[in-house]
Amino acid sequence: MKLEYKILWVEDNPISIRRDKRLIKEYIEDLGFECEIQEINNFSSFEDDIGYDNTSEYDLLLIDLDLGNQETKDEGNTIITKIRDEKVYTEIVFYSSQYEELNRKLNEHFVEGIFTSSRNELEDKVRQIIDITIKKTQDINNLRGLIMAEVSELDRLKEKIILKASPKIDDKAIEKYTLKKVRDSGNGNKNKAQKFLDNISETTFKILFTNLGFIDSNKKAMATGEILEKLNIEEVITKKDFTQPYIDDILDKRNKFAHIEECDGKDENGNACKVIANIPFTAEKCIKIRKDIKKYKKLLLKIEKSIEQ
Repeated sequence: MKLEYKILWVEDNPISIRRDKRLIKEYIEDLGFECEIQEINNFSSFEDDIGYDNTSEYDLLLIDLDLGNQETKDEGNTIITKIRDEKVYTEIVFYSSQYEELNRKLNEHFVEGIFTSSRNELEDKVRQIIDITIKKTQDINNLRGLIMAEVSELDRLKEKIILKASPKIDDKAIEKYTLKKVRDSGNGNKNKAQKFLDNISETTFKILFTNLGFIDSNKKAMATGEILEKLNIEEVITKKDFTQPYIDDILDKRNKFAHIEECDGKDENGNACKVIANIPFTAEKCIKIRKDIKKYKKLLLKIEKSIEQ
């Protein structure tokens, strides 16, 4: 699972779900995910515009069967039959204002693995299903994959910031700053860094990012912090409040999940749980990690926008 939770909602009366939609979106975001809810107003649009093969792109389908509408009384049967025949494996919640009729229809068609809800209990039921779908993917390997993918995206955002900012700063100050950080880190790349410092007039970040691998995530974070100060855009966030906190909140956790295997340990309350280094693997910690990634993604986008102005 990525940091985005996607819902496809089939409902012919969008006004009727406005409150539920808002509360469900807030609930998902409180769990540390971005939430995307796509609405379509009939099942024909679902078949024509989405298609059964693409349902795997969504984490949850919400479908109003409209069993109480005399004009479309057969549509509920059609939807259930097609969902069954097409073997859609995405979690589905069928809901209706006539809940007993809904369950009777489902029993008639022998549909398994489907959640049902009355219309007035839909928000509570969807919360329960969201918890189930997140719990299924919230193991260490899935969280490890999410962190790797999302931090790579943060790296790309930092590169864009650096590439846009460096021409606006005199005397190649950001290039020099970054190369000196590499040189002084004491790793095997310090001689390479010095060669680029010696030829700084011909050096660009595009060359460094494209041809070399020694400007790591930490150095990109440091360069981004330096840009905040050099371009005087610390109204978004100060260098002090960005650089080290980003390294601690994001890169330190990324490195631990990338290189350290889990072992048995305890959480802050002394309860047994899996632990990676000093990070207890709990639902609360997973939410914190996701929220930190979201926070810094928004910050980096704000920094990029400030540079462009």
